[in-house]
Amino acid sequence: MEDIVFRGANNQAVTSSLLIAEKFGKSHDNVLRDIRNLIQGGVLKNDETPMFEETTYINEQNKQAYPMFLMNRDGFTLLAMGFTGKKAMQFKLEYIKAFNKMKTVIKEQA
Repeated sequence: MEDIVFRGANNQAVTSSLLIAEKFGKSHDNVLRDIRNLIQGGVLKNDETPMFEETTYINEQNKQAYPMFLMNRDGFTLLAMGFTGKKAMQFKLEYIKAFNKMKTVIKEQA
């Protein structure tokens, strides 16, 4: 999963909706829809906790601008936890493994 994270503004670790669509084998339109549903659902106040930032990218083939989202770790986790399928399950298992590993490291340091 490290290959979908890059350094964004203010040295923040971020990923993009384009990369998520590619890595999870999903249509980018569906990923955009899922993010907008999270933001518009009323529960997530994106202004208070900016997990998602809407921006654009330039398509290499036709040179037109299209929407995409950048998101931080919390936004990525919130989005990916809603995904289903084999790739999503693999991510969730890796996420649990990493969390448990960190829990062990913290316990050993205490």
